[in-house]
Amino acid sequence: MKHLTLVRHGQAEWKESAAADFDRPLTRRGLAEAADMARRLRAQDFAPPDLTVTSPARRAVQTAEAFAHESGLAARLVKQIAALYLASPVELADAIRATGPLVGHLLVIGHNPGISDFACQLAPDAGFPSFATGASCTLSFDNEDWRTGGSAVAAHYAAPGRFFDLWH
Repeated sequence: MKHLTLVRHGQAEWKESAAADFDRPLTRRGLAEAADMARRLRAQDFAPPDLTVTSPARRAVQTAEAFAHESGLAARLVKQIAALYLASPVELADAIRATGPLVGHLLVIGHNPGISDFACQLAPDAGFPSFATGASCTLSFDNEDWRTGGSAVAAHYAAPGRFFDLWH
């Protein structure tokens, strides 16, 4: 059984700021979202990620660092992959297929719309919404190799809590 967790980076500074898109940092809320979602992932019944791959954009790297810190994952097991910056579902699939067979739980941190579209392709019946910033889903596959592909046999979606969510 393989587990794949897809995460959209936390909330970042707006593009209208002085920073270029690639260099936009997480806001305080984005940092909190990342830490919260990492704690939620740790509380699930899955083994912690064996490897994290992330877009090299600053906001994605900061999200990956928060996940690694919360899960106790060594910094050497967080890899930046240039092709994950604003990756399409095809580019995400290529990065995942390149993962070695010893990785049982892979964490991928990326951007919308690619990360949401890819989750919907892998679990078409799950009814995932477009990922909010900081949202994640963990998909389980009855595979022994990442190159096998296929549809997920189980899926779990979670989004960070928002203040206004308390009213629903």
